Amino acid sequence: MIESIVRCDNYDQEALNAAVERHFAALNVEALLRPDMRVVIKPNLVGARRPEAAATTHPNLVRAVAVWLHARGVQSVVICDSPGGLYAVAPLQNIYAVTGMKALSDVAELNADVSFQTVRTKGGGAIPSFNIVTPIATADLVINIAKLKTHSMTLLSAGVKNLFGCVPGLQKPELHYRHPDIEDFSNMLVELARTVSPALTLIDAIDGMEGDGPTGGTARHLGLTLAARDLFTQDWFACSLIGIEPERVAMLRRAKELGLIDERVEIAGDEPIYAEPPFKQPRATGVDFTGRLPEPLKKPLRAVLGRLLKPYPKLDVKKCVGCGKCAESCPSKIIVIADRRAHFTRRGCISCFCCQEMCPAKAIGVKRSLSRLIR
Repeated sequence: MIESIVRCDNYDQEALNAAVERHFAALNVEALLRPDMRVVIKPNLVGARRPEAAATTHPNLVRAVAVWLHARGVQSVVICDSPGGLYAVAPLQNIYAVTGMKALSDVAELNADVSFQTVRTKGGGAIPSFNIVTPIATADLVINIAKLKTHSMTLLSAGVKNLFGCVPGLQKPELHYRHPDIEDFSNMLVELARTVSPALTLIDAIDGMEGDGPTGGTARHLGLTLAARDLFTQDWFACSLIGIEPERVAMLRRAKELGLIDERVEIAGDEPIYAEPPFKQPRATGVDFTGRLPEPLKKPLRAVLGRLLKPYPKLDVKKCVGCGKCAESCPSKIIVIADRRAHFTRRGCISCFCCQEMCPAKAIGVKRSLSRLIR
């Protein structure tokens, strides 16, 4: 797998234009294009977060890709994502404005089609089909532009996890509810990524996010842009940049089991930058004490520890503004808004942290059942 790396210290537009030129030359992207094709750029627009918060793909990188495509004769370029929460025109317009995407209307169409199509899976797994937002389901070519982040549920958010935004709005919590176990949920993400099958994936790793991502963490400068055609191997490689053992990421373990990971990575472009110290991991990250045990004992002990040390969302009442975003996104429907604040209990919680992800006030943290065991 060819991994194209270009160092960028900031989001200067000219520097990003040059970076995209280098990436796409290294990957021969021009050979994939036709002037009459409809190309969809799929950024990470998880919510109404400003670019400097490092939760969303920076608009200048998206602009650089759109400009490159137009220069090669592509007439139809669409920016499309289904953020968390309600998938409707008004919320989309607000997210475009806050994330800086609205300013790109001179180089790309900002999607306002909130319909979806049922698409049969390509992986041949247990999931027969997905509902995919129409612009992506009908695109001639999809360019995936992810943000490099740690993630409270999946540990890593990069190319594969970014494609969860191809599922429309509040159907995402439904998939969380149908796949509450992290292994099952990760299998679903792999099947979804194989079904969407982007032609290439870029990762915005100039400023990533560490800690309680995908929205509740803090910005962390790395100074890289990445590009590859193989998003599974690219995510595996990205783990090494931020100090995560890729085998700990369930969706990457599953991809490796399916033969989708090629650890023989050929670097094109600049030398990689490795985060030092490594990115801070989410407080919800699992704790594994089984490393030195015999293999037959590891799985049952992990199951017991998983129940004892299971992380749960915890509300900071002082920060809660009662907006209801957490209740809207909760797959288990255990959150209610009363007296201008959220109320929820542990019973029925599947620890997906959708509530934490969607909370604009960062009022939801993490607590473990037996937290004293891991202090």
